[in-house]
Parts: sequence; structure tokens; C-alpha cells
Amino acid sequence: MKIALVGGTGDIGMGFALRLMCAHEIIIGSRKEDKARESASAIMQLEDANGNTWGTDNASAVAVADAVILCVPPEHLKSVTCDLSTSFNHQLVISPVVPLSYDGKFFRFNPPPEGSSALQAKSLLPPQIRVVAAFHTVPAASLQASDRILKGDVLICGDDAEAVDMVKSLTLEIKNLRPLFVGPLAASSQVESLTPMLLNVARKNKIKEAGVSIISERPPAPN
Repeated sequence: MKIALVGGTGDIGMGFALRLMCAHEIIIGSRKEDKARESASAIMQLEDANGNTWGTDNASAVAVADAVILCVPPEHLKSVTCDLSTSFNHQLVISPVVPLSYDGKFFRFNPPPEGSSALQAKSLLPPQIRVVAAFHTVPAASLQASDRILKGDVLICGDDAEAVDMVKSLTLEIKNLRPLFVGPLAASSQVESLTPMLLNVARKNKIKEAGVSIISERPPAPN
């Protein structure tokens, strides 16, 4: 599969590239093609790099991709969806985007009028594009540390069963991450709002790179 990481030169994009490049062709996108190429070159020079990663501008990355991961802050969401609409025609779009604000003391969930960044992306993309919300609670720093075994759950929202299954499969390619389906894309606001909560918990309790793991308090039934 060809996976485009639009705005993928930051920590989260580099993390996805390192974690998925062994099984997929990774295309790092950026507003500036030179910057994307530099990031791809830096990844390929890493000792544990194993796969095919290259860089280009965002529009070109989207046009050749089978799946697109939106690796941008919420204020740049329009520039990688609506502004690139002619590059989208069939791609699966994965949104880990979280709309939040920080006043120096406290992180707050700050959703757009649509209710969530995933729903906003859906409204800005061509109608045939399938959008799945996922990976909001996986810290970018942990994702980028390719030698680290992650141990959290990835909460997934989407309206298309096949698209959700594809994201579940991608999640399972990252060792020890567990995909859990939450519900339709309309539920994405519930998942996105967990990120500012985790950031607040981490700051107040000196926890580094907090994630989410869903547990069952009821013991399994006897055979």
C-alpha cells in the first residue's frame, strides 16, 4: 500500500513513517517539496530504516497514495483537504488530528463547528472519500522511538466497515498496539477529547507520554 503522510515532516509523521515503512511505500508530503525530501532522506539514513520512503509536495503525495494520514495541526486541516481536493479521488483518509488549546496551565478540547477534526475533514473532502479517526492517544514521541514497544489501545471511529478494517490492520502492524472500534465518525469528538485530558493528567502527575489502555474489570468466564 502507498501511504501519504501529508504535513509529515513533524514528529508524528516521522513516527508513522518509521513504524509502517517496512510493509508499505511511505510518501512524506509537505508544502515545500525540498523539506519533504530532506525528511525522507533523514529517515532512510537511520540504522534501523527498512523500506521505501520518499518525499514530495502534499498534492503529489496524495495523488499517488492509497491511504492518507493527516499529520497536521487543526489550523492547517483545510490546506491539506479542501485546498487539495483535486488530488483526492479514492483514498482512505486517516485523521489523528486533535483540536485543542492551551492557556499555559490547562489543555482544552476546542472542536470546530462540525464537532471534531475528523468530521471537519469529512466535510472538506470530496463526498466519496472515506474518513476514519484514529491514533489520537498514541504519543508522537513514542511512535517516533522505533525501538520502543508500545502498549496502548488505538480507538477508531468510522462509517465505512471496510475502511475501519483497513485501519485496524495498519494498527496491528505496530507491535503491541490494539485497535478498538468505538463507533461511527460522529463519535470521533469523544476520542479526540481524550488527548487534552491525557496531556493534563500527564502534566499534573509527572507521567511521560501518557496513552490509553481499556481494561475489563470482570474476570473471564470459566471454560
